[in-house]
Amino acid sequence: MCKKTSFFSLIFAALTCGAALSQEAPAAGEFVSKALQSPSISYLTETKPAADASFYIYLSSASWCPPCRALMPKVVAQYPEIKAAGGEVILLCFDRTQEAGKNYLKKYGASFPSIMMDFRNPAALIQRLPGFTPPRGIPHTIVVGADGKVLHAGHGTSILNWREITSRQ
Repeated sequence: MCKKTSFFSLIFAALTCGAALSQEAPAAGEFVSKALQSPSISYLTETKPAADASFYIYLSSASWCPPCRALMPKVVAQYPEIKAAGGEVILLCFDRTQEAGKNYLKKYGASFPSIMMDFRNPAALIQRLPGFTPPRGIPHTIVVGADGKVLHAGHGTSILNWREITSRQ
């Protein structure tokens, strides 16, 4: 009797999993944008990421980091081109306070969406942000397709090579 019960339990589990897998998944282009619209993500800016972007660039940065401050004017200058190419930059701000993060954005005139990170626990965002992995240092760049596939992860200055990185998509 136990063997039959176990067998039927396995059959039921297999059928249930198959039914769950057959449910319609979001279109590839909606995967990252839906995750970024989650109310569980704390934005520093009123600007939210474009829902129809073909790629997303996560830039981990902070106002207290000299290389980050050196990179920020270049990113701000390239942002209109990135938007025109169908992309979106999202700053992952590792400042200790929201006020410091907002002042950092204001100082450089950054208009792209920015998420306040918990610098003590960056892994908390992994489950909510497709393609994100905690950086070992900043600045750090991760480029993901709209489907969440990581196209590139590396030093923050690699954001300046976004055209080359996204052309491999």
